[in-house]
Amino acid sequence: MIQNEHIHVETEIGALKRLIIHSPDGGIGKVVPAKFKEWLYDDTVHLSQMRREYNQYIKLLLHFTDPEKAAYVMDFEKSQKDKMQPDCYKPDNPAYFNSKNVLDAQFLLSELLQEDTLRQRLISAVCGWEGSSSRTEKKLMAVDRSEDLAKALITGIIKEDGEDTGEFIFAPLPNFIFTRDIAIAVNDHLLLSNAASPARERESLLMKFIAQYSLFKNQREKLIEISEPSNFFLLSQEEQALQKTSLEGGDVMMISANHLLIGCSERTTPAGVNEAIHNIFADAGTGIEKISVIKIPQHRAMMHIDTVFTQVRKDTWVLFGPFSEKIMQLDKRSQYSYIKRLHTDHHEESGFKIEILRFQKPISEPYAPYKNYEVNIEPHISGLESLLIDISVHDFGIDPDKVQIIYSGNNTFPYDEREQWTDSCNLLALKDGVVVGYDRNELTINTFKKRGFSVKSAATLNDELGSGKIKAADIENTLILLPSAELSRARGGSHCMSQPLLRERLS
Repeated sequence: MIQNEHIHVETEIGALKRLIIHSPDGGIGKVVPAKFKEWLYDDTVHLSQMRREYNQYIKLLLHFTDPEKAAYVMDFEKSQKDKMQPDCYKPDNPAYFNSKNVLDAQFLLSELLQEDTLRQRLISAVCGWEGSSSRTEKKLMAVDRSEDLAKALITGIIKEDGEDTGEFIFAPLPNFIFTRDIAIAVNDHLLLSNAASPARERESLLMKFIAQYSLFKNQREKLIEISEPSNFFLLSQEEQALQKTSLEGGDVMMISANHLLIGCSERTTPAGVNEAIHNIFADAGTGIEKISVIKIPQHRAMMHIDTVFTQVRKDTWVLFGPFSEKIMQLDKRSQYSYIKRLHTDHHEESGFKIEILRFQKPISEPYAPYKNYEVNIEPHISGLESLLIDISVHDFGIDPDKVQIIYSGNNTFPYDEREQWTDSCNLLALKDGVVVGYDRNELTINTFKKRGFSVKSAATLNDELGSGKIKAADIENTLILLPSAELSRARGGSHCMSQPLLRERLS
């Protein structure tokens, strides 16, 4: 089991050394149109093709974090070249690659289930949460292999004699591939999410067990949990809806060892932000002294702040242009865009208005939970773009004239909105200046090229790394493109599909 001494993340761009992922499972293949809204999907996906695309992502992660396992996977692929998904990618198969640096949540769960006490406790917790019958609980207890049980708890299906019976014991977790949302490392602590949607609540429960009994088994005090206040049950339904406490990892970014960003969005509520600030500041061990809060409109297209911007390099960001105050002042897009922006209710409904607040932990006195401390924002931070520039300048020592913003779709309407929808702004940094994105966002890709970045497909790069033609350590200033015909339909990019546990400190 991975222990917490192997967990430390203080930036979004330090060289990635360890993370949690979850490969697309059969539950995604069970999504039907009638459940789109409830299960947070907009379309059905072709699961076998999605897996092929995701396998390129896994190989890429292994090449950068665990080269020996990358070689194993590539050799195994060749031996099973006719298989849609070679067995080495399946956490419930004996041939699974089992890297200590690229960790599948399903595999971590199966390790916990090997202990009889935890097995009973976890089954009872899940069945209680789902309102399942004692018959379902007995069925789960009767599953022999921990690997099969872990899969059943995620997909909602118990296999009999190795075959899918098609019988659901409870709903699948089709969003579990987005491991970023269920927890986020804050230096050497772990902030556990509180999902906004019932469709993701079981994910939070499973991650809580993984965190408590595996990752932080010996130091649970380093777990930060977000929950409703004790009197929440006394509130009316209307008041509960207004004061719901939810926070998801896509709205949390580690900027530097003492600076955290939190988004207030469709998925992270004001109450969730409030709880996070107080819990993080109250724990002196987190090292966080400054929290910048970014309030964005509650829109499906921009569910978290990492769908609007991510960091590429110390001096470079990718951003959805309409969230730039500079672009809003100097807009040269189509007449249609001008007309939209003349409506008085435009900002609230179309999603171009943001609000930024900054909370500073008091240094001269002990932190007092729930005391109202002063909230401020520097006058030069007039919006999201100036905040990102300010971060590059003050957190990374970059000359303000050298900070560059790459806009989604080259800030060209309607491609900016189309490509933001397919996660042009949702990039995972493998190290400073080397990021992973989707191959379908062509105008954004061209902008990267114009800014001096190399662009390579994941398949080509994986082959070059596997053959020894190049080394991961030698790759710089590169945008790596994942195939994305099906992955993008799940509504999340490479940033969403990662939960970093360990990154190198930047020099």
